[in-house]
Amino acid sequence: MKSMLQPLNIAPAVMWLKNATGRRVSGALWTLDTGLLQAAPGLAARDLLLVPAEHVPTLAVALPLPSHARRLAALPFAVEELVSDRIDLVHLALSTERIGGSWLAAAVDPNKMREWVAVAEEADLGGAAMMPDALALPLPAAGRWNVLRTSDTRMLARLPDGTGFAAQEPLFLSLWTAAGKPGCDELTGFAPIVPIALDLRQGIFAPSRQGLSRTARRVAAVAAAGLLAHGLIAGADTVALRSIANKRGAELITLLNSVAPGRIETTDPHEAAMRAVELLPADGSPPGSLIPLLHRASSALVPFSNVLMTRSLEFDGTRRRLLIDTDLSDPDAAPGIVAALRDAGLSARFEGRSLTIGAGGGA
Repeated sequence: MKSMLQPLNIAPAVMWLKNATGRRVSGALWTLDTGLLQAAPGLAARDLLLVPAEHVPTLAVALPLPSHARRLAALPFAVEELVSDRIDLVHLALSTERIGGSWLAAAVDPNKMREWVAVAEEADLGGAAMMPDALALPLPAAGRWNVLRTSDTRMLARLPDGTGFAAQEPLFLSLWTAAGKPGCDELTGFAPIVPIALDLRQGIFAPSRQGLSRTARRVAAVAAAGLLAHGLIAGADTVALRSIANKRGAELITLLNSVAPGRIETTDPHEAAMRAVELLPADGSPPGSLIPLLHRASSALVPFSNVLMTRSLEFDGTRRRLLIDTDLSDPDAAPGIVAALRDAGLSARFEGRSLTIGAGGGA
């Protein structure tokens, strides 16, 4: 079935309108395909650019946190094991509304985002929202997929959990088979009004705000007055936050000293954290295995901080165990150390000066 979304390139007309009137009608729908901006039938709450979903994996993530800011802060940890690239090398975006019990998240190459933003700004669409085109399909009924063919071989699919993807037809059929061949409802186009399920223009790619309307200036003035009135309260909050930060810093140094006595000689939490990096493995082992194991082991070893000196620490990512080169001032303490680690649910054994700690099990 041929797609209804193959209009002519109207970029020259867009630029003519820009020069003639200096403004455009908001709420238009656009597509970006191989760097080419095209108008598409339909409307949105504001200007919306649909980008190829092949470049934007979408995920449904459970983030049981009370605010959008906290959900954003937790997002990298929630999707770290679900994204193929290193989490610090991708741009993450999060929906502001929940679908079922989950939130929609997307991961995209920052270079691809820069490319799309540049195309949008050149066409005077720098303030538009940006969304994977698969999410422009309506949500299907439970157990079914909504599908749109945008070319002879390219398919878009929207799933009941809110996620969506694009694929060439052979790959689409493989994914559909792997999913148990759910029922599919083939669409002829996007909905007349497309909800913005997820805007990729977040964080460093958020549109810049140029100028304020009269209403916005009034809102800004009221906000400024409120900030002035609450200045003293904010100052008190700052003191409280500083106190909390100092407390957390002291806890960090205590934890690091229990892991590597004598190696952390500073009272500055930031410097201590940088010093601790030298003790961590350099093989890129996932923190999901290392950090919990290190925390449980260090807690069990606190009573032995006076007799146990850590010379070096390594992490075996394959077998998920810590290998610690130790120096015991009291060799008779070794059985007690092993017993304490086992009481913490860890496996432990000494081989000479080497202490091996595993995530659980026997000796």
